Amino acid sequence: MKIKIRKIKVKYLLIFILIIFLLIGVLRHFLLEKRFAKSLNNRALLIVVENNFMLLPKIEEDYEEHKSLVNTFFSYIFKVDKKDLNNISLPEIVDIYAEDYLANRFKNVAKDYGKIVVLSDEKASYDNFKSVLISLDGEGKTIDILLDLHGGSDSIYFYNQEILKHSIDQDKDLSLSQKSLNIGYVYQTMCYGEKNMEIWLKLGAKVVNGSKGINNFVILAPERFLYLWTHGKTYYNAVNGGFNFEVLIQKTIGKFLPETIFSIKDDYLESSKMIFAGEKDYKLE
Repeated sequence: MKIKIRKIKVKYLLIFILIIFLLIGVLRHFLLEKRFAKSLNNRALLIVVENNFMLLPKIEEDYEEHKSLVNTFFSYIFKVDKKDLNNISLPEIVDIYAEDYLANRFKNVAKDYGKIVVLSDEKASYDNFKSVLISLDGEGKTIDILLDLHGGSDSIYFYNQEILKHSIDQDKDLSLSQKSLNIGYVYQTMCYGEKNMEIWLKLGAKVVNGSKGINNFVILAPERFLYLWTHGKTYYNAVNGGFNFEVLIQKTIGKFLPETIFSIKDDYLESSKMIFAGEKDYKLE
């Protein structure tokens, strides 16, 4: 009987999750209509996505405990056979499927940008990031940067590279021009992003965000941020709108399945809180 009840709960949870994703798609077309295609033509979006290692042990433990359920969900959103997911680890799933999935979601919602560059896997090295950033700056466009990377209190982790945060603003390649780079915003999902915000401001960014500590809300928040930003919200409201959106979704899912990789404990919320530096009211005109 317990097994039957559990199967019923799982069934309704999956139905609920599918409904949530369908509602997100519908609401996106009706909540906000104003777009800024003309302004975005003069902007470039540089997306760096690399998250296949350094997953917290607790996340991997929770994944293994609920592997069948989570892989059912993954197979739906990544459009892949569940059997292909069952034989690989969570870091491999992130590397093979999740990074491309997220990058494509970001590109779709930011499609009005004049140029979009995505760096993942070996292309997400620090040296390549620098090269692309300098090249885009030379094109005269305002560069918006979305960094979906791991971070520590002193470091940012690019592809197989730990880069000390304060070595970035001292990087001679980035300061050769003796002028600020034409950066709009730097949106960061990485943990301890607050620790490097001043560095991006020194390099020319108008505004930057970052979490106080470990950031637990990185799945839905970036896409929602991009959507709100491209529909005219201020940077502050767009970032917090994305954060609050993911918190809401995770809280809702948590009511159906409390023990899962989603967590909304008070200390997790406080650790993930978004901090800002620069022009919080920066927006498209």
